[in-house]
Amino acid sequence: MRRHGAGLMVIAATAAVMLGAVPVGAAPAPARSGSGWVRFGHFAPAAAPVDLYVDGTAVATGISYKTVSPYIAVTSGPHDFAVRPQGQPDAPPVLDLDAGVPDGGALTIGAVVTRDGLAAQVYDDDLTPPAAGQSLVRFIHAVPDQQPVDIAVAGGPVVAAGVSYPNATAYLPITAGTYDVDVRAAGTDEVLLHIAGWSIAPDQQATVIIIDGADGKLDVVPLVDSATVSTMPAGGVQTGLGGMAPPELAVVDAPLTMAFGALAGGGFIALAVRRRRRPARP
Repeated sequence: MRRHGAGLMVIAATAAVMLGAVPVGAAPAPARSGSGWVRFGHFAPAAAPVDLYVDGTAVATGISYKTVSPYIAVTSGPHDFAVRPQGQPDAPPVLDLDAGVPDGGALTIGAVVTRDGLAAQVYDDDLTPPAAGQSLVRFIHAVPDQQPVDIAVAGGPVVAAGVSYPNATAYLPITAGTYDVDVRAAGTDEVLLHIAGWSIAPDQQATVIIIDGADGKLDVVPLVDSATVSTMPAGGVQTGLGGMAPPELAVVDAPLTMAFGALAGGGFIALAVRRRRRPARP
């Protein structure tokens, strides 16, 4: 496998942590007036597969743990979103919420487990295309009982500090390649989750969601928000093969300096994830 050559790629970015929005698809062509997009992510390890209803109509079925539906076109404005057990249209919803879909925009609705049962978080997917030849990545903390975390280059500096549930980082400009990433307990060097071999293609926009694993440890769902600037959102979980030690590639954030280790890769690769049992939030 050919590695990136010498030198550092430096990009200015804003890495402010922001509350509110979330994962997989392709950057939309110029949006039609009066329409938007929505998708649903199942991040609740104890919950069975579910179906998503928009204003009483089933729009996505059989969504299982650690999967995300494709983006679904809806009219912009307020909608009722209901989540029911798979194949049970008359069952009471396990989640029911009202949310507004922005004109020409996209939302992700994620189901998580809290101490009070299932809960929904709504994230705004800003599908603005990245600068030519670059890519964008965002990290989301979707574990209700987990302490705040830092996102860091494996063995290197912090990319985003103190990310707490249910927040998302800003989309961070990044050079296409393959990366090793650590999720650390905030303010420490304790690695809670090691992500080896995450990759991103040129002109792509991605989200990496930190979730509650079925075994009580942290887990991760890597998603592609947008793949090109000419196709409409589609949605899908990133797959492939990976886990190699990278040379250096730097991304500079204001005010933090962030360095990512990167490998040149041919297409997408799967994640090799090393996890530690997570401490509960007090």
